[in-house]
Amino acid sequence: MDTASVPGPEAAASETSALSPHYYLDNFQRLCDTVEGQYGDLLRSAESDFLQQFAAAPRTARCLFVRLVSRRGPLFRRGQLNYPELGNLDAALTAALDHGLLYREEQPPLEGLLALLRKPELLAIYGEWLPNTGLRKPDLLAALNAALTEEELLAGWHNWRGPQDWLLGVEHVEVVALFRLLFFGNSWQDLSEFVVSDLGIIRYHPYRLDREDRLFTSREEIDEVLELEALKTVFKQAAAEEDLGTVLAVAHSLNNPAAGALHNPAAGALHRPAAGAQSQLLRDRLRNRVARQLERMQAPREAELLYAHCRQPPARERRARLLTAQGEYAAALAVCESIEESPWSENEVDFAARQLPSLKRKLGQAASPRPRDRFEEDKLSLPHSLPVELAAARHYAEQWDSVYYVENLLINASFGLAFWEQIFSPVPGAFVHPFQSAPLDMYSRAFHAARRESVDRRLAQLASGDLAVELLQAFDTHQGVSNAWVGWRGLRRELLEHALTIIPREHWLAIWRRLLFDPEANRNGCPDLLALDEQAGYCLIEVKGPGDALQLHQRRWLRFFQAQGIPARVAWVEWQA
Repeated sequence: MDTASVPGPEAAASETSALSPHYYLDNFQRLCDTVEGQYGDLLRSAESDFLQQFAAAPRTARCLFVRLVSRRGPLFRRGQLNYPELGNLDAALTAALDHGLLYREEQPPLEGLLALLRKPELLAIYGEWLPNTGLRKPDLLAALNAALTEEELLAGWHNWRGPQDWLLGVEHVEVVALFRLLFFGNSWQDLSEFVVSDLGIIRYHPYRLDREDRLFTSREEIDEVLELEALKTVFKQAAAEEDLGTVLAVAHSLNNPAAGALHNPAAGALHRPAAGAQSQLLRDRLRNRVARQLERMQAPREAELLYAHCRQPPARERRARLLTAQGEYAAALAVCESIEESPWSENEVDFAARQLPSLKRKLGQAASPRPRDRFEEDKLSLPHSLPVELAAARHYAEQWDSVYYVENLLINASFGLAFWEQIFSPVPGAFVHPFQSAPLDMYSRAFHAARRESVDRRLAQLASGDLAVELLQAFDTHQGVSNAWVGWRGLRRELLEHALTIIPREHWLAIWRRLLFDPEANRNGCPDLLALDEQAGYCLIEVKGPGDALQLHQRRWLRFFQAQGIPARVAWVEWQA
């Protein structure tokens, strides 16, 4: 028996190099330089002015600014700052204040102030008003707010604080957030991406980054994305508070951007139509989230309307479910037929196949029932000494030359290697910073559409060339370079070579075409084991332990294997007494 480990984190470890003491400043400067080079023509005067203002400040002031703007604020206590690499911290603070990078907060908001105080400090300042000092900090804060007025709480702080306990805040936070969005193309990545790259923990493919291929092509699209991010923040707060009125207002803004936004300064003013692909994608994702929340809040009509405007799955599936629940069978049938005619995802295909017969019967139409799944099966009784997949692999090793525990590893890696050049091809908006393991559209149906000519040409090459030569050459050329499809830690060259030697070309091509249709859904659910034999060929085996069941995405793969004539089976394992 030979078993390949389940893929772990995408990290090709190499010798790490020591970071410079001011590495964070260097990284932030790289971010600023890239944004200025890529989007300088789209920046407003305040954003361009920040770049000049930052460049004019002394190095220690710039270091302190980057340190604090990278931390969770909005306020910081002078006495809790400790950055030895800056030398004289007071001099750095003074320079940062003088150059408008930081500001001194004389009248802090009460909530922010109390959050900065540690529990022992709260007890030292307000202990006489607390009957129970053993409370957790959140409960202490609640008790204080109930016992004292805002003025009393602030007075307690001012009377207690020492000369080093003044508060400061960071200027230009919104500009930095914008620069991060422009650099990374999203609002969740940060400067830590630079660190793992500088340390050599992850190596990235040297794809092209050109101004002509930038993600945002106009200032209007940038502003709309910022407004959508702000609207998402409003929605998250409203959902947490179960504020139906605000959630409905968010839904209205999403469906009617020309009508204006919420009367909430954080939400911005959504008055422009979608300016580009990125803003449309974000809008549709938020539509799905808000509509699902409306379902939970018992507002099905409003949810259905929001789904009707959305062009991302699972909008049509959810809409059909709502229409069915409301007895609008003809409308639900029309949605399912549109899915059948032009599906967006594997989930949609499966959903429509299950729903169409039922809806037709409700409308008095002839409908054939969907055939039940009938997969090849083995019933195994095995000793309970190993994890169930490895126990099954040991059993099958008595029948096959080699059995590998591969799960999603092999199929995904073969795809990543086969289409490496297409994955990293310079498509506008696909690569926006140097720390990507895949293009931004990798897990959507837009991936194939944006590269159709190149992908189809590659499929033709793979249909006529030597697959083993092609993929092993890609393995050798790119080994250790980060690719979201290739789990280097679990992938061994001999496993890949063995599989390419035995599995027929047409089976590989069929599997890759399925991945191209819906990369997001189909990258999961592959069988656990691969059995290989020079004489018997091969078999993919899904292993299920006691009490386990086949998941929907696993069933879809097994149906696909049946339709393509790909040998696959399910091993149902029971433990021996």
